[in-house]
Amino acid sequence: MSSWRGWRCRPAAGCWRSRAVRTSCWCSNRTAGPPCAAPAVPRIRRRDSTRARRSTIRPPGRGPAGGDLSLLQSGEFFSLACAVLWSGATILLRKSGEHVPPVALNLFKDTVALVLFAATLPIAGVSFAPPDQTWREWLVLLASGAVGIGIADSLFLASLNRLGAGGNAIVSALYAPFTVLASFVYLREAIGPLLLLATAMMVGAIVLSTWQPRAAGPRPEPRRALSGVLLGTLANFLMAVAIVYAKPVLDRADPWWAAFVRLLGGIVFLAGQGLVRPALRSAIARCFRPGRPWRVTVPASVLGAYLAMIVWILGMKYTYASTAAVLNQSSTLWTVLLGWLLLRERMTARKALAMALAFGGSVVAVL
Repeated sequence: MSSWRGWRCRPAAGCWRSRAVRTSCWCSNRTAGPPCAAPAVPRIRRRDSTRARRSTIRPPGRGPAGGDLSLLQSGEFFSLACAVLWSGATILLRKSGEHVPPVALNLFKDTVALVLFAATLPIAGVSFAPPDQTWREWLVLLASGAVGIGIADSLFLASLNRLGAGGNAIVSALYAPFTVLASFVYLREAIGPLLLLATAMMVGAIVLSTWQPRAAGPRPEPRRALSGVLLGTLANFLMAVAIVYAKPVLDRADPWWAAFVRLLGGIVFLAGQGLVRPALRSAIARCFRPGRPWRVTVPASVLGAYLAMIVWILGMKYTYASTAAVLNQSSTLWTVLLGWLLLRERMTARKALAMALAFGGSVVAVL
């Protein structure tokens, strides 16, 4: 038994196997000590390490062999649902941006969503201050909301106003690679070749569906377009970092409570901006005054900041962050489909090919 270091235990019933290879084994029927009495097996070979890590480090809601326990615990389903909801919200937010500045619109939609979450928590039997949540978990979610909602969403709306829906969709394709990278750095999730292929397929589909030839219409001014690209890039980077940073807490916390706290963090940050900027205060006051813009801003807030956020967090909770990011990115393709069905936009062969490529990327992402 002196040469057991560097081997993995095959634990008996009740044994909990750690991700890391340690010099001792912790079991339900032992405190600490030498390895389990069960036979040891060699460490997994390098070429199988990626598959093994993805099969042993499973998010909550996964079965023993990696299969989903039910549709309501399928992170892939929730991630795709988020894509559909967010595509509809994006159209409404783009219309809202014609009358409301980005920061004021962001604060309005987050406030509407916070009120809805505050009404939903008691109905769902969720406490506003769960006793099992530590102060550190509160701070993590508040910080995640301040960065991912307070800052990133405002930058996203500013980019949307500058680039339009098509240009902003191309920049938003960076969200999936940013989340894959953040998951690799912070969560140590393996980056397998299939996930890289799925990411490339999704990015290619988004570019194919949103790119327009030079003669298709007027192009934005170069300086305005450059600022929109930079704002959109920074927005997607901050969104990815914020949600991946909060994922360890999301794995243990109730999703309703987690969404409420993240919204609270975003609203606190945005309200602080309004206190120090007089011009922004007047814009916020106009946005919160009932009027015709509410016909678009209220549905956009409910769809994008309430419903989409719920399924977004559920997707991150019940599947790998990198897989959820790739599936979330299909929202651009759903926007093309909704534009064809609801707005009577042209469905070209290029758009149809992009949708097929996106569907293939979604399938590859969950293999």
